[in-house]
Amino acid sequence: MDAVGWTGWSRKQQVWFVQPPATILETLIAVRLQLDPVDASGGPLRVVPGSHRRGRLTMEALARMASTRMAPCLVERGGTLVMKPLLVHASGRATAVSARRVLHFLYGPAQLPDGLRWANAIH
Repeated sequence: MDAVGWTGWSRKQQVWFVQPPATILETLIAVRLQLDPVDASGGPLRVVPGSHRRGRLTMEALARMASTRMAPCLVERGGTLVMKPLLVHASGRATAVSARRVLHFLYGPAQLPDGLRWANAIH
């Protein structure tokens, strides 16, 4: 589908994926429910605080930012981490054997522009 600002179309397991424009990404909220505790040795999610306010970054800007000091997100079992998807984030490297199971929920607008719809939208 030709939709302005929507790029990188791909199809995986019969589902279409696309990179939405920053205006859509800015409206999304991700909620991660930790099924296992994550301490510093378990490879926690690491983030660059405040980076979500800079919009979509180039690969060069991402690399520069990711090379800065990233803050680990240590979360107890059953805890949640709420974040904006534009936040620069990466999984840390585990230094101990441990489970890192997470349920990841993404919330966004019910209606998308240009006739697009969520793959799992309820009709």
